[in-house]
Amino acid sequence: MTDPVVKPIDSLVAETRRQIQPYVFQRLEARKPRQAGQKIARTLTITSGKGGVGKTNIVANLAIALAQANRRVIILDADLGMANIDVVFGIRPKRNLTDVINGTYSLDEILIPGPCGLQIIAGGSGISELAHLAPETARRLFEQLRFLEDKADYLLIDTGAGINQNVISFCLAADQIVVVTTPEPTALADAYGIIKIISQARAGSHVSVLVNRAENEAEAAFIQERLESVAREFLKFPVHRLGFLPNDPNMYLAVRQQTPLLLFSPMSPAAVSLRGIVGEAFHESVAQELPKTGIEGFLDRLAGYFGRGAVQP
Repeated sequence: MTDPVVKPIDSLVAETRRQIQPYVFQRLEARKPRQAGQKIARTLTITSGKGGVGKTNIVANLAIALAQANRRVIILDADLGMANIDVVFGIRPKRNLTDVINGTYSLDEILIPGPCGLQIIAGGSGISELAHLAPETARRLFEQLRFLEDKADYLLIDTGAGINQNVISFCLAADQIVVVTTPEPTALADAYGIIKIISQARAGSHVSVLVNRAENEAEAAFIQERLESVAREFLKFPVHRLGFLPNDPNMYLAVRQQTPLLLFSPMSPAAVSLRGIVGEAFHESVAQELPKTGIEGFLDRLAGYFGRGAVQP
């Protein structure tokens, strides 16, 4: 009697995954949609007109501050070319959104656990393919992404640096947009540039400005006043103040240690300032006054912008 031929374990795993995949999608799509009146997630896109202003560090620490306040937080790394939210947290993701697009893994399987209970979706290059997906593949992907609503109070989207079609699409789709700038003239010019494009493409957008690396509160107030004034005069568009973070050497040390500032030095000036911003700007009474269509509304708008092109920068 000959011994049975046993398939290699890798082949068995791959075959099993192919067999179960349709049932996984059916399970996800069979979940009950959000009921009317149920609390929905708030979507925030954090962006900047140029690189090097500390945007990704702010995303990471903002997420931790919200998680420490007992909010469920998911970060979507939407930097298509230089995804680096993993560097800030000192992690190396083995899977990203491309694996969901390819059908290799479900969304639940690529969520990366972070500190304080937050979760991370590594974007890599997968997001840039959204505009070119086959209809059935796109439907499956967006069905899975919609069920993030069950898992999050806040979805924070970290865009790439600069002004391009992908960045603008993620901005226009979100409930709220946070534009990060520094006092440098080039950073201010680029921050105004992205505000201008947003105001022209979606006049109802809620845009807030956060000034990073300010020497003091007076300098930050001056920067915010300049952006508010020029947007009011030339764009007829309101720009809101989110606050400022002081120039803090602990931030640089935290980056070198690949540890978010709120965990590396929780009582440092920038950490204290950031917790103050969360306490004021993200208080429930304030949040209720802001537009909030949740992850489902965000994805509906995002699909439209990727499908037709949001705007030409």
